[in-house]
Amino acid sequence: MKLDKTVAAWGTPKFQEVLKDEIEQRAVEELPLSQALRYGNYVADERPAVMVHRVEQRGALIVARIGLFFAGIDAGSCCANDPTPVQPHHEYCVVQLEIEYETGETKVRLIDE
Repeated sequence: MKLDKTVAAWGTPKFQEVLKDEIEQRAVEELPLSQALRYGNYVADERPAVMVHRVEQRGALIVARIGLFFAGIDAGSCCANDPTPVQPHHEYCVVQLEIEYETGETKVRLIDE
């Protein structure tokens, strides 16, 4: 994943806003949400909401710890007569982003909290 807009905003008052916007626009498949499921067994195709916990620069990296609010669902058997209602569950996880300052290339790691 590349976060070019986030890198461009580093050091400005808009940094956290740009970081949130850029993460919230990502496809759910680009984030480790399925590994963070606690209540459902499938990640709903809805954009996550982002809460920035902390950000710091470590050498050539911008390291951000963020919370992700997302929806999980209990997917049934998909049979025509399956009575299982598909109700979203609120899910939450914390990830650490390691953003290369020069390129915007970003590693995402799920944090167990």
